[in-house]
Parts: sequence; structure tokens; C-alpha cells
Amino acid sequence: MFEIGQEEIAAVTEVLKSGRLTRFQAGTDGYLAKAERALAEKMGVKYALLVNSGTSALMCAMVALGIGPGDEVLLSAYTWISTPLAPMLLQAVPKLVEIDETLTMDPEDLERKISPRTKAIVVIHMANLPCDMDRIMEIANRHGIPVVEDACQAVGGLYKGRRLGTFGAIGCFSFNNYKNITCGEGGAIITDDPVLFDRARLWHDAGTFVQSYDAPVQIPMFAGQDYRASEIQGAMIFEQLKKLDGWMEQLRLRVKRMREIVEEVGKYRLAPHNDPESAATVVLQFDTPEEFDQRVGVIGWGSIFQNAGRHIFINWPPLVEKRAYRDDVNPYLTPAGADAHYDASAAPRTLDLLKRSAYLTPAWNIDLAKLEADTRAL
Repeated sequence: MFEIGQEEIAAVTEVLKSGRLTRFQAGTDGYLAKAERALAEKMGVKYALLVNSGTSALMCAMVALGIGPGDEVLLSAYTWISTPLAPMLLQAVPKLVEIDETLTMDPEDLERKISPRTKAIVVIHMANLPCDMDRIMEIANRHGIPVVEDACQAVGGLYKGRRLGTFGAIGCFSFNNYKNITCGEGGAIITDDPVLFDRARLWHDAGTFVQSYDAPVQIPMFAGQDYRASEIQGAMIFEQLKKLDGWMEQLRLRVKRMREIVEEVGKYRLAPHNDPESAATVVLQFDTPEEFDQRVGVIGWGSIFQNAGRHIFINWPPLVEKRAYRDDVNPYLTPAGADAHYDASAAPRTLDLLKRSAYLTPAWNIDLAKLEADTRAL
């Protein structure tokens, strides 16, 4: 998706020449501060905080919500391992929720999985696919459970005209090399809640009290870690944000045309989408894994299950084997985590859907004529 241009190069060069590589040196006139203000404005929220990775953003979200030992966090079974590791590293227990045909969290299974120990719900907008936020927020609000949006793979995405990451209590983004915009490695959280923002700030920077922010922390200081981003990352994201909407619009136009072609050809079925008008991803879906293999596997296509193994929960050794760096901080060795598991029986419907689904998504800058020809030739 992303493209590095002269604007990013010039901004990074400016940072390097200045010698001010950190927030502490650059202050509120630096690129981190400018990028945070730009991100908050673009997303329509009050607060944004850049951190050094999407994983760190998820950790900050968990800390902001006070997640800890004995708690349970519900999350979609189709995601990257950082999503469950964030609560696990705080000695909470991540529990998997099935996806539905949209490849996002199944609201029905979410409601079934809620227990008295459930303290947060993490929805994942995988590959720019928006969750059914209307139903999920209704369920979460009815049960009084905060929602975190893992929009790491959906920066700039929309759901019914509203930015992904802005529906829940906190939204999390990733800016690594595979995301819609990038600074190599990086991430961010966004929120409208000043207390959650301050808690995230304190956790992401043990030295928050000596840093220069647009506004001082308003809550009592507590011990944090160091997930700080650099001015170099801030410079790249500041420039990438200027291009994001244009890139996403180009992607949506190409996806719209591809969906039209698939429907015209009539040989394949599009997976349902929670907001087709804003779609930035195309998914082909079949009734069974066997049908997938017979119809597209023979031309060299792989299912999501085959192509995205690192995003399949049964392939996450730390979770499957329930290992932490010390037994006394391992939530699976407590009564709260005793019944947690991550083998194939944890979310069988998710595995089935991923075995019979495939992405057919263009980059924003692919030649449209070639795209149409390739799609018709499937």
C-alpha cells in the first residue's frame, strides 16, 4: 500500500540534520507532536499517541483499561499473535471468539463467550475488513465491557462513513512495513478519553514526567515502560498521513471495480462484507475447503489458511504451549486460565472459513486494465 517519496526523505533528512531525534529534544514543535495532532484530527478524536509498534499500542490499551491478573479478554480468533499476547503479558487470559463469513468477529459467538471475568473485548479489522461495529458495540455496551479496536491492518479504513479505530474506548494502529502507511516499525493509539490517554502515556514512557507534550498528565504518575517512538518515525508518519486518504480512495475504487467484475463473471462468490460501500478488500469464498481446492487451488491459489499461517492461532507456539518467561507470571497456571486453549478445537469455524476463503485484493497503484484482465481470467 505505502509508497516512500521525496516528502518522507526530506522530513527524515531534516530530523537527522537537526540532531533532535527524540521527543524530549524536539518538544511540542517536533514531528512526533505534529504527527499525533495530525492523526487525531484525521481520525476525528481528541487524543493520539505514537509508539514504537502496534504491539506496544495494544499493550498500552490493555494497561489503560487496567487489565491484569484474573481478567479475561475476548478477541477474534483471526489475528496476529500480538493481539492475545498483550493481555497475556499482563497476566490476563485471552479467549478466542469465532469469526463469521466476513472474516471478522462473530457477534453471536462474542455474546456466548462473555463471562463474569470478561474485562475487555478486542475486535480486529483484519486486512481492512471492518467488523460489525453496530452489533458489537450494542453487545459490549449492554454488558458494560470496554472495546479495543485492533485496527493495525486497517489504518484509514471506514465503517459506514466513520474511521475504524474510533468506535471503541481505544483504537490501535500499526505502522510497520506491511501496513497502509509505514515508518518501518511503529504504532499509535487513539481515544477520546483523557484518563485512558494519560494511562497509556504513562505506560509507554517511564520518563513521561520529563517529556514535553501538548498537555501535562492529569492523573497520578505510575511506573511505566519505554515504548517511545523517535522523531524519525514521527517525520515519516506525518508525511504518510497526508497521502493516506488518497491511497485508500484509490484502493476502494479498485476494489469496487473488482467486485463488479467478479459479479459479472459469475464464477465465484464474494464473501459478505459489513460495509460494502467502503470495502478496501475483496474476499472470494467457497462452501467447503474441498471446493476451494478444486476450483482455485488447481491454478496455484492458496487459501488464507495456507497463505497466512502466521495469523492462524494454531501456529502460535507461546499460546498453544501456554508458556511465559516465568511460571509465576503465567496466567494459564492459574484457575482463571486453566480452561483456556488454542488448539483446533478453540475456534473450529474460524479454521474452516480460512481454509475456504482467499483474498483477491489489488494494491492501490496497480494498473486497472491489467487488474480487470487478470480478474476475468481467473
